Amino acid sequence: MENIDEDLIRALQLDGRAQFSTLANKLGVHRTVVAQRVNELLASDEIRILAAVHPSTVGLSVQVNLQLRISGPSTPVFERLREFPNVVFLSELSGQTQAVVEVWARDLEDVGRSVREIQAIEGVVEAQLAIYDRVLRRLRLGEDPEPISLEFDDFDIALIAELQNNGRLTFGELAQRTGRSASACRTRTLRLLESRVMRIGAVRIQRTATTSILSGFGIMLTGEEDALASVEKLLLELPRIEFAARTLGRYSLIATIAARSLADFTEIARKIRAHPSVHLLETWVHAHVWLERYEWGVDHILQQMTTHAK
Repeated sequence: MENIDEDLIRALQLDGRAQFSTLANKLGVHRTVVAQRVNELLASDEIRILAAVHPSTVGLSVQVNLQLRISGPSTPVFERLREFPNVVFLSELSGQTQAVVEVWARDLEDVGRSVREIQAIEGVVEAQLAIYDRVLRRLRLGEDPEPISLEFDDFDIALIAELQNNGRLTFGELAQRTGRSASACRTRTLRLLESRVMRIGAVRIQRTATTSILSGFGIMLTGEEDALASVEKLLLELPRIEFAARTLGRYSLIATIAARSLADFTEIARKIRAHPSVHLLETWVHAHVWLERYEWGVDHILQQMTTHAK
């Protein structure tokens, strides 16, 4: 059942609105098994299925990864970091650093302000900064959308707000909650999804029901001309990769992979280290995910609408 859960959660991360019959066909099990497990995972708070708006569509064009070294009690540091409105991912690590923080910002000035505030937290003794130069894979948000001039209105806001609470609401349920017709809700929701402005998928709230090890990899490359492209190809071919990005800073590439076991994690690390273009590989394990949120989207859309109206 654990293997089914892992494959089921991954399928829901890719498409949170997939029908039970579609999921059953992918997993090779009966539809009733899928329906039961999805409902159990949702009821146990192992996962939630939520809508997320891509940061670039709401003006958050700079995304950075901060790895922190913490001295003394760490819980107060994490509790303080959770209060930052532009922190979208926060995890406690087992490794050379004690925390990873992902910050989304409007520009480098905004990044600098956030980094200085984080560095000022009592207990934070070092912050290693990496700016995402290009995101290669982001399981939760999908591919980056093409540049478009999509304007949001009150109907979009209402739909996104409802889907950020429950991404599997039917079009009929959305109609009841927004006061629009089911067909209008379907058309507008599909527009948001097909433009890649919005993505609906599963977010892990706990990892108690599954055995996956969420692991991080920081990769430093040799100076060969084709080093970056060849290592990127290796990463993107790994079957359980959740995130990969080119970065500016300590690492050339950062990746997150959900390993099935400690042995699987070790095998992945060995495979990356063995690549001739990898100069150095540093690894860490996400021991506890404190925060993973995407509900900021509605607030930023409203800010943009207010700005454009002036």
